[in-house]
Amino acid sequence: MFVRWLPGVDPWTFNAYRGLGMGLSLALWIGLRYGRGSVALFRRSPPQALLLSAGFFALGSSLYIAALGLASVAAVSCLTSTSGLFAALMARLWLGERTQPVFYYAMALALAGVAVIALGEGAGAGQAAVQGLAGTLVALGVAVCFAGQSVALRRYREVDMEPALLLGGMATFVLVAGAGLLAPLPAQSVAILLFMGLVQLAIPLLFYMHGARTVSTAHMVLITMADAVLNPLWVWLVHGEVPATAVYGGGALVLAGIALTTWGGQRRT
Repeated sequence: MFVRWLPGVDPWTFNAYRGLGMGLSLALWIGLRYGRGSVALFRRSPPQALLLSAGFFALGSSLYIAALGLASVAAVSCLTSTSGLFAALMARLWLGERTQPVFYYAMALALAGVAVIALGEGAGAGQAAVQGLAGTLVALGVAVCFAGQSVALRRYREVDMEPALLLGGMATFVLVAGAGLLAPLPAQSVAILLFMGLVQLAIPLLFYMHGARTVSTAHMVLITMADAVLNPLWVWLVHGEVPATAVYGGGALVLAGIALTTWGGQRRT
């Protein structure tokens, strides 16, 4: 939805101001929630938790932009959706979380759904392709980073991770600006991107952080695959852009996969 409002902004500048908006929003949230205890909150945060979560976010955001330069949006969507598989493996090795067999069936359903959506959206422009091995590896790197951030949030679920998320957003802006990739923008465009950092990153990540305390890592990542279904829905509601036919069939598969693990988890409980 936001991308459609700002079609002329280059991806690096877009991501940098979005990260800055996220960082500033979380700084305001921390100040309002913790007040004078804000500094103590940063001191209580384990350095490794800050480094891992912030690092995975900053690196993943940067790799995502690089991936879009090497492959189509459709192809990147397919490849990054494999993050659930990486998350399941990391959670098993790092946290000792065992992934139930039903998750793998659900992930297969969801991956098939994302593939249907991506290929359907890319078919019209003939761009559902990856430009060589580099595009594949970079897009898979995005999936690994998102999985790593999810596992880090789950690993340190007893810690308030707002400082780590704040540092991740600010680091993204600093890295892009430091590399000289930050293009000048009119004030209105900057304001829209900062607002995007609030509603598309800060608020969802706060929910994600709290969800990590009670939901397994693999299930967390699988639920977020609903993003592939909701993206075209928002664009249709706000901009009137009719989704590709494939969105309906693929979306049904993604939601079926999420429902399968949720229903299976309730039965085990």
